[in-house]
Amino acid sequence: MIKLVNLLKENDNDWRVKDIIAMQKAHERVLRATSTLEKAIKNLEKVSKNNSNKRNGTIWVKEAHTMMLNFISNITNTNSQFWKAWEEYRKGGRAAFPKHWD
Repeated sequence: MIKLVNLLKENDNDWRVKDIIAMQKAHERVLRATSTLEKAIKNLEKVSKNNSNKRNGTIWVKEAHTMMLNFISNITNTNSQFWKAWEEYRKGGRAAFPKHWD
């Protein structure tokens, strides 16, 4: 983060540097949001299991478990389309801005 701030201060007139920083921040936010989503789904699964003995409670457990399975297979699986697109975005940033990306 400090590296990006210093880069911005040194090149405040260079619009490309500002765009690179914005792109990198958004790209990094994807990782943080993915982690947050995983925690939320785990919490949902836990709460659903705690209420499984209540009327129709098993339905919620099943749905929460299905969400977790889909999250694992479609998001956290490094071979998923999500991560392939994430990696291509990173490669594009490095190709377009080789001196400033990463």
